[in-house]
Amino acid sequence: MTEWITTREAAQRLGVKRTTLYTYVSRGLLTRRRSGGESLFDRAEIDALGGTRHHPGSPLGVLPMRSVRSNVSEVREGELFLRGVPLADLADEPLAEVVDLVLGPSAGVVVSAPAHLTALPLHRRLPALAQWAGSESEWVEPVAAVGIAKGLLGAAPVALGAPVAPDRPVPEGIFAAVAGRPGSPQEVATLNTALVALIDHGLAASVVAARVAASARASAYDCLVAGYAALSGRLHGGIGPSALAVLRDGPAGSPGSPVPGFGHWRHPDGDPRADAILARLALVDGSAPVLARLSEITSLAGRRPNIDGALAALIVTCGLPDTAAEVFFQTGRTVGLAAHIAEESTEDPLRWRATDPTA
Repeated sequence: MTEWITTREAAQRLGVKRTTLYTYVSRGLLTRRRSGGESLFDRAEIDALGGTRHHPGSPLGVLPMRSVRSNVSEVREGELFLRGVPLADLADEPLAEVVDLVLGPSAGVVVSAPAHLTALPLHRRLPALAQWAGSESEWVEPVAAVGIAKGLLGAAPVALGAPVAPDRPVPEGIFAAVAGRPGSPQEVATLNTALVALIDHGLAASVVAARVAASARASAYDCLVAGYAALSGRLHGGIGPSALAVLRDGPAGSPGSPVPGFGHWRHPDGDPRADAILARLALVDGSAPVLARLSEITSLAGRRPNIDGALAALIVTCGLPDTAAEVFFQTGRTVGLAAHIAEESTEDPLRWRATDPTA
């Protein structure tokens, strides 16, 4: 029996605009029917097309995990929504308020940062903090990740090397820890926007890793660590140094090849996360040459900056360490990971199991 879905859901499943769906209909790739003044599409055709079609710039061989639905975030017609609210409406809100939107207003777990973490490389400290905090108990239910994430955010500045300062906003403390100096109001506001923009972006690799661990009913702390592990990949949260190299030296490779920090297959008209960060960065003293450099590379690459390019611009403007982008990614994404872990804990366990095509 055919299952008909709305235009909105069909576009979301394929990650395209609605007008693109109608193009596929005109090419005979999809069937459309009208009902009650609305266009409907055959779900089986949508899923089959999504499993075979390669979005320009997307990784090859992406597994079509289209039966996994989440209320944490979605990308719709190129725009990012967190809990149904457009990022454009949240980008300048205090991080703490957006955290409560995504995770709920419950209190956080008290997490203390041991002094020895400051001996680790900067980008290893937050994952180590989660592992350290989880070592005090054998198992904590995955749904508890919500409170743990809030606790980790509160302890993150100290774990990263900032002095203890009660009631200090997290972005202010994170900036001071990474930069080794207090940030100006404009610098801290830009980091606040970056952390909000980094909270979640659908079923990214780090989210999938965390949800797989939660599906196996791993401890909440271990679920977060699994997410951090995937996030460290050089094609994910660890791509920062590559994007910095492009900003400093220009794009390498042949014309048309991927350029780290520029272009995103889910946002062909521009990454809204980058737009939000760069709008704030423009108010920071000394940002003009860096923004001009971004425009120059955009012309050369034929692609607009994505969030990695925007983070690279923030790092260069503010004189931050090269690994700061991964630290910012970890900090913001802690919230999204926790939301997904809690959401996965309500699903049937062990549902993330692939089928061997040779079986």
